[in-house]
Amino acid sequence: MASLEQYQELVAALQGLTIEVQALKTENAALRQQVVLCRDDQGDLPPMPLTFGKYDGYPGGLKEFLDACQVHFIFRPYAFETARARVGFLVTNLTGNALAWATPLVTRNDPALSNYDQFVDLFKGRFDRPEVLYTSLEAILDVKQGNTDVQTYISRFLRLAAKTSGRFS
Repeated sequence: MASLEQYQELVAALQGLTIEVQALKTENAALRQQVVLCRDDQGDLPPMPLTFGKYDGYPGGLKEFLDACQVHFIFRPYAFETARARVGFLVTNLTGNALAWATPLVTRNDPALSNYDQFVDLFKGRFDRPEVLYTSLEAILDVKQGNTDVQTYISRFLRLAAKTSGRFS
């Protein structure tokens, strides 16, 4: 059986916890108000840009780009609650060939815009081609000067680089 002193200690601890809970509730309410004040007229939070830049369709950067987007989704779940919001974030961070690929989907309001996994599958189907990157780099590395003069070598290298860069689009 608990003594009177133990009982009083428990009551005091409970009162202390009650005060702490109330303080946390007040702080939570203040933080929620700050989030509301940050929202724009449509209720959306301001965009959080990718720190490393936009994705242009270059095969070597696709995984890093999708990983960076995933980090944003994890750390700002309230901003990306829907698949459409996640796809929208991804599309707004595209440029070059990748944006040119996505624009018709947006223009015709493709159903994939509302299904993140489906959109990423389509996106990967178009841009996740490591064999293209490997083959192109391999071809460039195989260019050798041999017995040709430097000007011929440079000319040949630039022609091959231009030809292989077309494989990325």
